[in-house]
Amino acid sequence: MEFNLDIKIDGNGLPYLKDSAGVVFMNFDSLRSDLEVVTQQKKPSAGESFADVLRRLDATANESGIPVRLEHYLSKRSYVKALNWLDNPELPHQV
Repeated sequence: MEFNLDIKIDGNGLPYLKDSAGVVFMNFDSLRSDLEVVTQQKKPSAGESFADVLRRLDATANESGIPVRLEHYLSKRSYVKALNWLDNPELPHQV
């Protein structure tokens, strides 16, 4: 069985990996950075607005193939929970 990874560019100009079976591997460093901006743990990059970061997070929430819980947190704009999920995806969901 052959396994191929292709580097793709999403609609926001961010790279991600997709394997030959269609599984998407996200750029979690970029996602973490965006989440840290919206949770006010860091400032946006020069020339970037808060709205730009929110647009990227909304686009990520709508990507196919992202983990279900992460999609839930992003689509509900539960950004602190999304950050916690990145640190430990095995944590139980907190209401």
